Amino acid sequence: MVNSTISFGLQSGQQDSTWVDIRDLWLELEEMNFDHLWVYDHYLPTGIKDMDVPVLDSWSLLAALSQVVKKTKLGTLWTSNTFRHPVALAKMTTTLDHISNGRAILGIGAGSHELEHSAYDLPFLIPKGRIERLNETVQIIKELLSNKRTTVSGKHFNIDNTPFEPKAAQKPHPPILIGGGGEKHTLHVVAKHADDWNWNLNGTINDYKRELTIINQHCETLSRDPKEIKLSLNVDFLVDTDDNRIETALRINANVMKKSIDEVRSSSIVESPEVVRSKIQSYVDLGVTSFI
Repeated sequence: MVNSTISFGLQSGQQDSTWVDIRDLWLELEEMNFDHLWVYDHYLPTGIKDMDVPVLDSWSLLAALSQVVKKTKLGTLWTSNTFRHPVALAKMTTTLDHISNGRAILGIGAGSHELEHSAYDLPFLIPKGRIERLNETVQIIKELLSNKRTTVSGKHFNIDNTPFEPKAAQKPHPPILIGGGGEKHTLHVVAKHADDWNWNLNGTINDYKRELTIINQHCETLSRDPKEIKLSLNVDFLVDTDDNRIETALRINANVMKKSIDEVRSSSIVESPEVVRSKIQSYVDLGVTSFI
């Protein structure tokens, strides 16, 4: 793919955590030599019923963390495209890139957590509409960060001869990581715009192979070389030599995710270090160069 170096990152999330908790965790993770670190982009907690649990804003948090951790790349898995106007998001991205000395990654998705949209009176379109909005957003951001003036006339956004300075520290712009697996619409946007495709593994390796096939088909339609798109995988790692601890962790995850233990096992990288190495290699053989 884009390069053969394998990198490892970690998504910490930030619900039910304080600034001090997250800051100290990221300092420890940087000492452990993770290549990239991530927060999530939600206004309400996920995976639990209690909606009064505190959640810090992702982009404000990244700006602060960029001044604490000095080496790792950093981003959001994934910025909800429904929360912000594309010009605002472009400005946030280029600002983070400058204050982090070129370490920002723009991770973005269509948005999926309906409850937080209704709670905060944010528009929540049908899936196709959210993907159309995502397509326009990424196009606008790429052009704002590359062109002297930008004009885009779309279904959701219209900007005319718009200036934008400063450009990002990274050229032509920070990496744009697009997350999601919708075969007809999301993966078409990935094939069209993404520097990096991130899939939150929710199936088997055969499911992943199918997604890759569809991206390749979209790339062929768009006359784009699929090798231009880096592949990253967002996946739960459960690594232990104690089978009982593995089973306990799987049971907890299954309860949270409302899935069977077998379903969670098939969509995780699980078991002893030796087995985990083998499973990682199976995805590397498919072109994955980044694990989160």
